[in-house]
Amino acid sequence: MMKNLPPLSSLRAFLVACHSQSFTQAAQTLCITHGAISRHIQVIEKWFGVTLFNKEGLRRVPTPYALTLAKELSHVFDALNDIGFRYGNGGKNDILNISVPTTLCLKWLIPRMEDFYKEYPNANIQIASANSERFHLISHDDLIIRPEPQQQEYSAIPFLDDIHCLIASNKLLERYNVTNTDDIFHCPVIDTLTRPGHWQQWLTAANLNMSNNFCKHYRFDHFHISLQAVLEGLGIGIGPISILSNDISQGNLIVLFPDIRIAPLRYYALTPLGVQKTKTHLDFEQWLYRMKSN
Repeated sequence: MMKNLPPLSSLRAFLVACHSQSFTQAAQTLCITHGAISRHIQVIEKWFGVTLFNKEGLRRVPTPYALTLAKELSHVFDALNDIGFRYGNGGKNDILNISVPTTLCLKWLIPRMEDFYKEYPNANIQIASANSERFHLISHDDLIIRPEPQQQEYSAIPFLDDIHCLIASNKLLERYNVTNTDDIFHCPVIDTLTRPGHWQQWLTAANLNMSNNFCKHYRFDHFHISLQAVLEGLGIGIGPISILSNDISQGNLIVLFPDIRIAPLRYYALTPLGVQKTKTHLDFEQWLYRMKSN
């Protein structure tokens, strides 16, 4: 399988030379001679059939082609390093890499992670947050949490159902009287660009005239930013009730007209079909399912 690849030692030398942009510094980093670096570069240039370094004075400078190649090789070596770490020590270094939507991560998952670690103290979890425009960029994560089941190449476990209602903070409600649904037109409201149509849906569900204008209308790009604006009392927003349950139970957020519900959604724990589930993976999935009502 490796016969169509240049030697990994030469690839590594090439990568270090590109990053340092100096054969001398690359040699020092790898604890080999300057001549050894040159020979490694010659091997790579011969294999790819291109000149990868140009001479500028006494220095050898990587070409744009070389820098692009080095960027891709960096990802490959990072992946190899990650594999070596996770499978080293008999697999005891196992890391579960998870991609989670930002608001779900901040407001639902992180407040509950202490519970997970109490039950599984030796688990090694690495969490990366994802904004909505990155939902389709499924990377090399072992488990991906998304509000839709995605394509067929993933196994999907549903674990959290949610709906959206009006939310506000006491800071705002101290300034504005919101007793009837019509009162919202006298309040500033907050909209999220990545969640278009929520206000129109809510007005329709509340049987309100959509031609009326709000006194102020603020817009932010992502919901976790809109949520902070709501918490600071800037305006009334629309948010997911289950995800925000901690803030609601602590009194940081008030749900207005809770019977008016829109935009139901379900979150799934997705695993690429090629990923072999480890014990930590299975434990985390089971924990997610148990936590769905908490």
